[in-house]
Amino acid sequence: MEILHQHQQHQIPKASPKCDIWDGWVCKCLTGTRNINDPPFMSITGALAFSIYVYWFDADGKSTQSARIEPIMLICLNLPPSEILKPENFYVAGIIPGPKEPAALQLNYLLIPLIKELKELWQCYHFSPTSTGPSGSFIRVSIFMAIADMVAMHKLTGLIYHSGNHFCDFCTIHKAQIGEIGPQFHYTCSYQNHKSTIVKLCWASPQQTQSIFFEYGVGYSALEDLLYWDATRMVNLDIMNNSILGIFKDQETFKLCIPESKSKIYFKSRRKSNNTNSSDSDPMTSKSSLKEITLREAHSLRREAAKEIN
Repeated sequence: MEILHQHQQHQIPKASPKCDIWDGWVCKCLTGTRNINDPPFMSITGALAFSIYVYWFDADGKSTQSARIEPIMLICLNLPPSEILKPENFYVAGIIPGPKEPAALQLNYLLIPLIKELKELWQCYHFSPTSTGPSGSFIRVSIFMAIADMVAMHKLTGLIYHSGNHFCDFCTIHKAQIGEIGPQFHYTCSYQNHKSTIVKLCWASPQQTQSIFFEYGVGYSALEDLLYWDATRMVNLDIMNNSILGIFKDQETFKLCIPESKSKIYFKSRRKSNNTNSSDSDPMTSKSSLKEITLREAHSLRREAAKEIN
């Protein structure tokens, strides 16, 4: 708590160009009441902002998807940049053991206990007195954003998967217009329309729920029980899927001029040659042309790639 109080000025948005989360709309304007006359949430003493992060990974370190587990973590955004991503400052709200990824409905049931606590913390919570705070302290907690990869994000927020008709989480473009780049085809999703669809889902039968989901691209999420939750503004893809994978793919396709089909053949052949110890006549995929590297060398290559990105 002492670190949070010392870093109180970090949550004051600046007038400079956007370079930090605190420069965004949510941090500047979120009131939680939809009343423009109310003060922003982060201007209240004791206001704490968190992000919720979910990610599935293979417990055995392989990509077989046979033993996938999922942590549900909360990260306090009030902390200074040097502290925010330290492991000791992560709050592990739960671990879904697997062995398979839960469906969206199953994930909602698992989120209910956490959502119940967050609703209580939104009202107000009093900490007992300490040596540095003899009178105790009051806090209010809000979830400012959800962070996940594409698959986990759609399950967490209830939005339709990327192969659906309304595949975009931020605009209303239809799959039939995917080739259009004009602004007249990209209308931003509105909070009012999103909430009206959620109300329809709450009163719909199971058959009607499926019809609404495919028509509007919106499903129910346990996060909708939070009064301040806005799925049209509080959804963020994690940096690995949003930036790093995209940058690496661009480097491979456009700068190294390696066709995507050729790179897939290369990695498939490498896996096959490692399993069968057989040679291949194609020099691009020949086992003899593949150089084995140590784990330390692999880490060094990753650091060099990260430097190029920065």
